Amino acid sequence: MDQDHTLRLLVVEESRNDAEALANVLRNSGRASRLNYAEDHEDLIAALDKQIPDLVLCAMGLETLSLQQVVQELARRELSLPVIAIGESADEADIIEAMRLGANDLCSYDQPEHLQLVVKRELSQLQTSLCAQNFELKFHESEKRARMLMESSRDAIAYVHEGMHIFANSSYLEMFGFDDLEEIEGTPILDMVAPDYHAEFKDFLRRYAKDENCDGTLETRGILPDGKIFDAVMELTAASIDGEPCTQIIIRNQLANNRELEQKLKFLTKQDVLTGLYNRQYFIEELGLAVTNVVSGSESAAVIYLMMDNFKDIKDNLGLGVADQVIKDIADLLKSHCEESDIVARFGDHSFTVLRRDCHAECIEALGEQLRQVVEEHIAAVEDQSVTTTASIGMSVITENAVSAQEVLSRADLACEVARAAGGNRCHLHNPVVDEKLGQERNQQVYALIKEALEHDHMQLLFQPIVSLQGDGSEKYEVLLRMLNDENEYILPNQFMPVAEQTGQLAEIDRWVIRHAIERLAKHRAAGNNNTQFFIKLSAATLTDAELARFVGDCVKRNRLSGEALTFEISEKAASQHLKHAKALVKTLQELHCKTALEHFGAGPNSFQLLKHLPVDFLKIDGSFIHNLASDNDNQAMVKSILDTANSMNRKCIAEYVEDAHSLAVLWQSGIPFIQGNFLQEPSEALDYDFSGEIA
Repeated sequence: MDQDHTLRLLVVEESRNDAEALANVLRNSGRASRLNYAEDHEDLIAALDKQIPDLVLCAMGLETLSLQQVVQELARRELSLPVIAIGESADEADIIEAMRLGANDLCSYDQPEHLQLVVKRELSQLQTSLCAQNFELKFHESEKRARMLMESSRDAIAYVHEGMHIFANSSYLEMFGFDDLEEIEGTPILDMVAPDYHAEFKDFLRRYAKDENCDGTLETRGILPDGKIFDAVMELTAASIDGEPCTQIIIRNQLANNRELEQKLKFLTKQDVLTGLYNRQYFIEELGLAVTNVVSGSESAAVIYLMMDNFKDIKDNLGLGVADQVIKDIADLLKSHCEESDIVARFGDHSFTVLRRDCHAECIEALGEQLRQVVEEHIAAVEDQSVTTTASIGMSVITENAVSAQEVLSRADLACEVARAAGGNRCHLHNPVVDEKLGQERNQQVYALIKEALEHDHMQLLFQPIVSLQGDGSEKYEVLLRMLNDENEYILPNQFMPVAEQTGQLAEIDRWVIRHAIERLAKHRAAGNNNTQFFIKLSAATLTDAELARFVGDCVKRNRLSGEALTFEISEKAASQHLKHAKALVKTLQELHCKTALEHFGAGPNSFQLLKHLPVDFLKIDGSFIHNLASDNDNQAMVKSILDTANSMNRKCIAEYVEDAHSLAVLWQSGIPFIQGNFLQEPSEALDYDFSGEIA
């Protein structure tokens, strides 16, 4: 650790004077230090809540606080800090005992030079450890980005060791007709070169292996699975995978059209269309970089999580248009009262986040209070109406022990929940001890609420129509879920599903939805609505449920319902993560004559590759491509690309999250079969949409 760095020192001693004496020993060695002092366990907790130290000195033999208690408290907080015990003597037996209790070393009061040297060693080790952690974070981040870039590239990329394939991206697999990586592993690279060019290619590889300065580009001819020969450029570069040396080979098909790659520039978008602030994805990326920098010690940073207190009342009583205008006003307020260097984002429907760098606890608390006050004082004038709102604000300082961006966000979100639980219109800075306990209590309450809701049917199914633009006469509804609180008000899925995932309740919730949806649909069809079909979502947890197909079959049989009336939706992300289970489930559901769909399609890097493994009936195009469709050329190009691919594979597409007439007009012209969204109808408890009416 840099000698100029002010040492944050925590001394556990029975008196302040003794603590100052130990701090002076370090100051006399030229080490500037800021002292925090703890006499008992209560002092220790307060000191650690206030600031994370660089080093802990702990006196042995204290009646009020033992070395073991100090070590246990640090472990509970997951703080890997050097702890040096201070004793009356430091013989071999005492040192062994102190280290057995968790100290890094033991020094005696009468050997100050020994203490100085031990501190120097431990701080050097700490700095090395922080640097290693920083390098590891950056390495994993670089590796993640490299893989994402490689997977999204339209160029065929492979890694070869001693002439054999060890890795290839989706474009490479697709080019040469392989379904997955296992099929190509161990296959010679020579098999991808036209036979007449084998000798030339072997000679090129020999020259490249001998001469590091050799140009790694070769114009040759490749051979495709159908025997077709094509002109290709191979680019060879030295690389490594898992520490093993290998060669990266990029094959550029001279006839390839790069238009599809350009269409994917949409993924680089940063802004939320309604507010002009940064969007959720960009904020998370920037927060991830900030966490890396804080962990490395190169900067400080803090986060604000702001949520409007009465957004539901505004939306329900005044309408979505007014609510959107209020959201935009709040966004403008945040932008005008934050610094230009701040990352201000619309994070959710009515929540915002702010990332401020070079910021400590007092700084972020001041900003939070300022934002709370301007929101409270603002009067939004919308359609001759005056609308006021307040905000609950949670704040979290990014510490050197932060694990990820998601953890930082969770802490700020939890702090926001503390502010809301206290009545709203207030700020709260995350306290790791108090808030963690509150978070556990909140999760336990939600867990109990979910359990009670499942046992006593305190859940409500809602239905949103999926409407045909091409004359399909069937009535299609997507089934959505809400939980009910004690006041019979809706609790949205994003408020209870994360807890259900942590507590293993997702599969049980899915079964509840399936059973009640099938019962509702059977009654509806028995009343003469024979063309009605339901789309039912399945969570990732349900994909691994080997008994699900049997459960669905029993429900269908018991209610005398045709399996063709049901379509089960699997998210693209879940299908990618559990591909083997997804393939098996799709197959068994089809045996029951049920249909299947991939939702949020197009959001991942391997969307089209996934279709080779999953013969689903419907593709629900991810809502991010439909949003602002009329004015976003990249979105239009991506939707067209998905439609063209779906048509060639005889799959039907559904555009979800259609929110405005302009997007609908573009979708109509594109020839998409089905649309869904609040522009047509918001989710409703009733199955009463007029599918025969004109869409305007």
